[in-house]
Formats: sequence, C-alpha cells, structure tokens
Amino acid sequence: MSHRLAALLVTSALLTTAGVDARAESPRNATLALHFGTYVPQVDAQFEAATPWADVFGASTMLLIGIEAGYELWKEHGVLELAGGWRYGWVDGKALNSAGEASNDSVGFNFMPFTASAIYRWDWAAVRHGIPLVPYVKIGLTAALWWGTNGKDEISNTRSLDGSAREGRGLTLGWHAGGGIQFLLDAISPGMAADFDTEAGVNNSYLFAELLYTDLSDFGSASSIDLGDTAFSFGLMFEL
Repeated sequence: MSHRLAALLVTSALLTTAGVDARAESPRNATLALHFGTYVPQVDAQFEAATPWADVFGASTMLLIGIEAGYELWKEHGVLELAGGWRYGWVDGKALNSAGEASNDSVGFNFMPFTASAIYRWDWAAVRHGIPLVPYVKIGLTAALWWGTNGKDEISNTRSLDGSAREGRGLTLGWHAGGGIQFLLDAISPGMAADFDTEAGVNNSYLFAELLYTDLSDFGSASSIDLGDTAFSFGLMFEL
C-alpha cells in the first residue's frame, strides 16, 4: 500500500511539474528590443580637406536610443523575422563665427532614423540544448530625419550662394547591415523566467550586443549629406 501511495505521489508531482512547464512555454510570435548606443555621422568623410562636423561638434559622440519590434515569420531552424525600428540621438556643439572659429553660441544636431529589417537569429542551440548564446544577422533600409538647432533651440537656417533661404533639416535615405550576439537570461534563473512568461507572456529575455553598418547618403547621391556610421549598441530583447 505504501509503495502504491509513493508511486501516486511521484506521478502527481511529475504531472504538476509538466503542467507548470507547459504553461511557461507560451507561443513565440514577436520580439521587442530596447537599444542603447553611440553614433557619429561621417559627415567629414565626404570632404577632402574640410571638417565641418568636427569643427562644430568636436569629439562629441551622439547618444542613440530607441526600440525595435519584430514579427517572427519562420521558426524551424532558428528564427526569421521582419522588424521595424525607431531611434533618436542628439549632440551639442558650438557655432562657428565669420573667421571659422568656435563661438559662444550653442548649436545642436538631432537625428531620428527609422529602420525596416530582415533578421535571422540562430537560436536552435539555445532552445534545443540550453546553450544561452544566440548569434544573429540583419539587413534592411533606413530613412533618417535630421535637423539642426540654434541657441534658441529653433530650427537653424542659412542662405545659399544664390541668396535663397535654407532650413537646417531634411530626410536622408539609405541601408544598413550587421549582426550581433544575444545572451539568454532565462539560463540564469529558469524559475523567474517561467514566472515572467506566465504573468507577462514573455517567453524569452535576452541581453545583446550589436554592430551595425549604416550607409545614409541617399544611396550615394553627390548632393546628399553623408550621415552613415558603423556603430555599436547594446540592450534588452524580449520574445513574446
């Protein structure tokens, strides 16, 4: 009788544990990533001798923050997803006087890129074998809004050689490609990960580091400002 009771208790415990695990593994359909990084538009690279960006902003680095949301299309051997992103960055500098020297007047540059990306993440080893590292690659298109500001935080303006007024703002198009590595945080505390999934629907949580090359010059237009850069970012990604 005692053996039957013990077997019943063990079976019950196993079924209960299986039920908890089943609830913890919610469907994976989408991702949400929070990005933090630096960015320095390569404006000076398009000039042979002049350095307008360095003259105004010096060695200042733009802080770029944003979000990226994706939908998972395929999950057979890794994950293929389409994602859209938005980021915002800014940097402050000093205006140049008529002699080309830095003045006391503050100026700023604001940068807001929007991205559309195809992303492939090789998470097979993490999902099937518990290896918590997930490499990934991405490629896509970028459209960046940008504007310069004066000391009054207004859109800056100037005049062309023909005397016509020009505002310091625009839209520049381009493309991007890169990749990174993700670390599966669930491996540190599976119990907390299961609770997070049950309560908030977050199947997996990742820390990531990413290196992204961005070409922002209206696809090589000679009349476009060059806002491209090879930039590093890091952040958190949630798989929902």
